[in-house]
Amino acid sequence: MRGSAASPGCARALLAAILLSNGAALSAQVSDEFLEAFSAELDAGVPALELKKGGPVTHVEAAIVINAPSSAIWGVLVACDVAPEYVPNVVDCQSIEVLNDGAAELFIQTVKAALWVTFEHVFRMDYEPHARIIISRVSGPIRRLEATWELVPRADRSVLLTYSLAVDPGIPIPRWFVRQTLKRDLPKVLEAVRQRSMAPAAQAREVR
Repeated sequence: MRGSAASPGCARALLAAILLSNGAALSAQVSDEFLEAFSAELDAGVPALELKKGGPVTHVEAAIVINAPSSAIWGVLVACDVAPEYVPNVVDCQSIEVLNDGAAELFIQTVKAALWVTFEHVFRMDYEPHARIIISRVSGPIRRLEATWELVPRADRSVLLTYSLAVDPGIPIPRWFVRQTLKRDLPKVLEAVRQRSMAPAAQAREVR
């Protein structure tokens, strides 16, 4: 990083951290209006994504339909140690403490900001098994990051996986770049979660 402006590499690294963590516990859900507007895309198997501006904060609603059991999808979402395999710029993610008899967990994640620069941040995941994951920022450079993963069973035995996010990276990244990066990378992450959840090994694995 030079002067007061963040490099594109650093910006992408912060946004990589955003995809699996957040800054304040909440139980926000994507709106019914969003789901209705993108119902055709979701039924066709296309990831849905909408971004809105609100001052320095970017708001995101995203969703995908997955033809796999909730337990298999859940197993992918809580396996932070494999996040580097499919989340851009995440180098490492490890559990550091289990809380409340397994109802919550603390993780430390290492993110690549540039070829020679990395940073770490700690976050907490609160679990409502096979239904919802709320992830709270504990420490790190991101100013505001509020998000929720939610798994909603459908009548055809598929699962609607939704992701809601409000983010202010807290460093001087152009907001258009934040939106552009999320628009490019988040659908890829959703698709990767779908593919991993539908793999026979994921569906056979016992998860909490």
